[in-house]
Amino acid sequence: MSTSQKIEDEFRPLVEQIGYELVYVEYVKEGPEWYLRYFIDSPNGIDINDCEKVSRYVEAILDEKEYIKGQYILEVSSLGLERPLRNEKDFQDNTGALIEVNLFKSIEKNKKHRGILISYDETLILEEKGKKIEIQKDNISKANISIEI
Repeated sequence: MSTSQKIEDEFRPLVEQIGYELVYVEYVKEGPEWYLRYFIDSPNGIDINDCEKVSRYVEAILDEKEYIKGQYILEVSSLGLERPLRNEKDFQDNTGALIEVNLFKSIEKNKKHRGILISYDETLILEEKGKKIEIQKDNISKANISIEI
């Protein structure tokens, strides 16, 4: 199990206890620095005060339990307007939304599709420019909410 997944699994119920949803955690190296990022959500949205509250809460536990050896930068953030869709619940909750999907293998000569999420069951059904496209789940490399410009 990855460090990110271990921390995510252990901290999800703790973050929920203080009124937030822990959507996911990533532990990544960018340049010379390691980053531990918590992405949180709430029915009322997220502002800087929420991020600060969660940061102070998880920082104390991280320091006490020493989940990560060595230095890292802790960041707590909202998912933003173009939030990623990472699991079945994310897709189900966003049925009817405009999304962008990047694929491993092309469909109709494109590896990127943008349209309305019709359904997400056995496959993802996307309506793009009036046409329905069926995408196998294992062909999705990345998906996120898309903002109309």
